[in-house]
Amino acid sequence: MRDRRTVDQLSLEELERLVILKRHEERQRRLRRRLGEFRQVPNVPPPPPPPPDVPRHDDLAFLERVRRRQRSVWTRGLRRNASWRDRLLLFVEVVALVGLILTLALFLVDSEAIRAETLTGLMSGPQIEATPVTETSAQLPRVLPGRPPPPAEGQPVYPALYAEWIQPSAAPAALPVFEEAESQRLPARIEIPKINVDAPIVPGDDWESLKKGVGWHLASAKPGERGNIVLSAHNDIFGAIFRYLHKLEVGDEVFIYDRAGRRYRYVVAVKRIVEPTAVEVLRQTNEPIATLITCYPYLIDTQRLVVVAELQP
Repeated sequence: MRDRRTVDQLSLEELERLVILKRHEERQRRLRRRLGEFRQVPNVPPPPPPPPDVPRHDDLAFLERVRRRQRSVWTRGLRRNASWRDRLLLFVEVVALVGLILTLALFLVDSEAIRAETLTGLMSGPQIEATPVTETSAQLPRVLPGRPPPPAEGQPVYPALYAEWIQPSAAPAALPVFEEAESQRLPARIEIPKINVDAPIVPGDDWESLKKGVGWHLASAKPGERGNIVLSAHNDIFGAIFRYLHKLEVGDEVFIYDRAGRRYRYVVAVKRIVEPTAVEVLRQTNEPIATLITCYPYLIDTQRLVVVAELQP
């Protein structure tokens, strides 16, 4: 004897099949009645309906579409009678989508501010254990290289990029006279493979000298010697040689050549952001190091980025 169940005992798919079959039978009954009226033929009794558990061929596609909609996380989670599992999956997928959008937005934002915060944290990083040589404060400049000279009294101030064409240039600083043997040991070129820098080194780090290349602080050491060789360059005007100096990390290489062609290898040990008045980075040391200086942040130039590298054998 066939098992009879009430409506409450039927599943959702079985109820949908019954509704579809009933609608199909009703359409067939109306169609036969209309055909019988036009043809004047007696109505033929309808064929017995198929069992409820065997859906007709034309109903299979509809049921498959219903199942596909039910398998979607978004559809199941948004239903009023959705289970806690479906709602949890919907929440996880919404969170993942929001996270992806935020990641793409942060990737497109200019990262200069993020680099500034990262480099600022390096100010408390490892320091080079260097013993400073006794030097009076009168021998050090008041500010680090990179600032244009103040205009003469009564002369208007122009942007640094156009000042050389508008206002007269300051007189170049007098360079010391070196003997022939000593002049061969002066720095001539700097090479930094990490940021694709290959530039000449000129004596002096005043405003006019930095227009020609990387400026060598005249009171600093020479390449390969014990002491602190100080090199400065612009990062946003006049060639921007040190434009990407902030990308250097601990362990990166810096090569300095003297006029005789000898190459000296330095390895980055410290990277810091300091104020323009932090002239202590120019002091001489008993260890052979190289100090690279440029303005920071980019196009703002209110601070100085200092990279210190140690001489390697």
